[in-house]
Amino acid sequence: MSIKLKKINFLLLLIIFFIRPLNSNQIIFEKKDLLNNGQNLQNLSEIGKEDLESQMWNQIFINKSFQDIEIFLSNLPNKSSNEVVQKLIFKFLSSKKIISKNLINSDQDKTILELYVQQLFETGRINEIELYYSQSPELKNNEFILKKMIEGNLLRNRHSEACKILENKTNNTPKLFGKIIIICDILNNRYEQAKLGLSLLKEQNKPGDIFFIDLAYSLMSEENISESDNLKKNLEQIKTLNPIIMSSLQFADISPSYEQIENLNTSGLLFILSNPSVDTDLKVFCSEILVKQGRIGVDVLSEAYQLARFKNSEIENALRLYKTLSPAKARPLLYQSILRESNDELKLKKILALLKSSANDNLIRQISLLIADFLPPLEILEKKEDILLISKMFQSRRDFFKAEAMLGKLMNLNDDPELLFRGISLEIAKYLNNQNFDSEALETKLIRVSEIEKIDLEKFRKIIMVLTLNINFSQNLFNVLSESNFLTMGNNEKNNLQNLFLAERFSKEDNLFNSLIIFFKVIGNKDFEDLSLLENYKALMILRNLGFEQEFKALSESILL
Repeated sequence: MSIKLKKINFLLLLIIFFIRPLNSNQIIFEKKDLLNNGQNLQNLSEIGKEDLESQMWNQIFINKSFQDIEIFLSNLPNKSSNEVVQKLIFKFLSSKKIISKNLINSDQDKTILELYVQQLFETGRINEIELYYSQSPELKNNEFILKKMIEGNLLRNRHSEACKILENKTNNTPKLFGKIIIICDILNNRYEQAKLGLSLLKEQNKPGDIFFIDLAYSLMSEENISESDNLKKNLEQIKTLNPIIMSSLQFADISPSYEQIENLNTSGLLFILSNPSVDTDLKVFCSEILVKQGRIGVDVLSEAYQLARFKNSEIENALRLYKTLSPAKARPLLYQSILRESNDELKLKKILALLKSSANDNLIRQISLLIADFLPPLEILEKKEDILLISKMFQSRRDFFKAEAMLGKLMNLNDDPELLFRGISLEIAKYLNNQNFDSEALETKLIRVSEIEKIDLEKFRKIIMVLTLNINFSQNLFNVLSESNFLTMGNNEKNNLQNLFLAERFSKEDNLFNSLIIFFKVIGNKDFEDLSLLENYKALMILRNLGFEQEFKALSESILL
């Protein structure tokens, strides 16, 4: 039997950042970086681009040992859901970095290069790995990079390209490629060779291989393998998925489980999104992470939300039903219901429900962009919480005039803490975006807040932190801040002061290496909005002191929502 993949009519297969064809504008690794008067550079790990934007990374590893570099690379939060962090990691990985030749031997140099490639793979930058591979002759026999090239092609449904990479290694192929060779044999109807490989694999009796062996035999049969209870039972025992297993599941038209994709890297999430066999709820889960990372746009998120299948009665009763569903089902249900709703009052209620659900998962900016064209007239808004939420929606889209107009509907509540919070956040956001900034209005609101006993101190401390890091304020404003207790730290954060002092010292000394080690440790793979006050402050201070102006402003603005 020849294996035919299910036709994919889903827009998500055309993910811009993952499978777009290479062109001259995307070639970021120049041959002049690889060659020196016709000779290969001594250090392969010095590959990378050398434009003006990349120069700041050039010296980051000077006088650093292999152990230092290894620690730095291991601390990259490559699963971060934050777009700013993902872009920062990519800028670092794609830039040329000089290695001190007296501190690094050839084996360590090779390992550093492989660590770069591993991080590029983890973050879904497969095109860049291909550029590494294509522009240095010494990489043609690097088995680690070959494996990542093959896995990358499998995850992009380029199966013939994956198999071609091994064509010249048939007689001397390491065990590393055993399963890949079996898959390629099956794809090319070489069943006898595939069965021989499976027999050898079975003799090794390694954990996790049983599922692959059963699946491979099923692929060569005429059975409807997607209905195989035995395969599904074996699949349930697999806790983590690799590219070979994921690609095989697609051949078999079998969907993995939520638990198996929960901790996937960006490459895996992009594959799941483009795989027609995967359950819709899982596609929604992946699309929401990827849209926060900036790897897909809100148009792709819209397509994912519309994939979900609901009865007409469910869509009509979305306002009642969504509360009983998981977020992966509730948001698509609300979105589809919004698209169909003709009654302005009901549509607004559904939009508010979608915004509330999105705010809980730090998706409000993306959802605000998604529903921008569906807003009904807002004169019918009456409740304070709804008005504040719509104001936040406009602010997240940087439509500050409309955000301010919304707050104007609550002028009779001048001393309400939530209204003051939104007003202060809005003034700071306007300043960050070079809009008309009213320092007197900001000062007035801060004075009012200082007189209120019951406020959300943790949230407000973060807002004040953004203010103090970004705005050159007046003496009056300084007096208000210095006389208040807004920034008094709790006991639970005292243990982090050592890293704060180190972060301040290293970043002021332009010590990029040590500053970013602290930055990446602080950020981890959590949403920036979910960090503690002190963690937010350390990260922002490092970016500001090192001169990462765009990243500093973007993360500052995320706190204000």
